[in-house]
Amino acid sequence: MSQHDGAAEAIRRRALLVWPRLDAAALRRCNGDPERVAALVARRSSLPRETILGILTTPAVTEVEARTWFG
Repeated sequence: MSQHDGAAEAIRRRALLVWPRLDAAALRRCNGDPERVAALVARRSSLPRETILGILTTPAVTEVEARTWFG
């Protein structure tokens, strides 16, 4: 699995985590492209596309990092 494949899979997983009723086939057709996934989500959300992109692309914070930052 290449780095791009891993990033694409992370985008797909995060999209399904946040919007669990997304059409899985349509999501696969987006090929993990955040812009395309955001367009797909925007069709069923009132969130601005930029916000959806932020949700999809913001790096995950580990539990250790959260404890370091927030005590």
